[in-house]
Amino acid sequence: MSCSVCGFAQQTDPLLTGAVTTQTEMRMHHLEDKMLGYLQNAQGAMQNIYQIKRAAELVSMEIPQNMALLRKSLPGNLKGTAIAVMVSEELVDASAQMLSLYPFMKQLVTSGSYNVTNADGKTEKHKVNLLNSAERYYVANEIVTRLESINTDLWLLAWQIRTLSWNDLWFGLDPDGWATVMSGKAVVDGLIIDWKYL
Repeated sequence: MSCSVCGFAQQTDPLLTGAVTTQTEMRMHHLEDKMLGYLQNAQGAMQNIYQIKRAAELVSMEIPQNMALLRKSLPGNLKGTAIAVMVSEELVDASAQMLSLYPFMKQLVTSGSYNVTNADGKTEKHKVNLLNSAERYYVANEIVTRLESINTDLWLLAWQIRTLSWNDLWFGLDPDGWATVMSGKAVVDGLIIDWKYL
């Protein structure tokens, strides 16, 4: 009996074998493509690590330090007291600009999701970065550039309050208002001189 069973060879359908092989290869290529995409995203994120680190330094250390420096510069002199309203507006504007960058940062970190069904049948959302490396670099660079600009503006304003004369500071902060007052002053001075020599 064992000899008769051994005598029959198992036959395979070549079309079925080819179909199974093709389907397996397609799945493997799909898996390879998916893995390559994930690895490229991971590599891209590592390439942008400087910008991410710099943005974190600016938001957590440098900008708050310059905001504090700006606040400390105000009470030390009369011009600081006189422009406190302008400084307050500058601080509010800097905070609003920083908050406006949040959606960019969120897009940089995760910008999409897909559903995965677990072995127990529950569906989970997996977040992925859908940006390619050039898009991710652009977004990261834009964030750092805007944060650097905010930081520099705050530092310069604090420096101006501490070092410039009232006239220079006023001209730097509100050139139109300064020009209007100086034009009015010139007209008044001209009238006084004309009055003296009547």
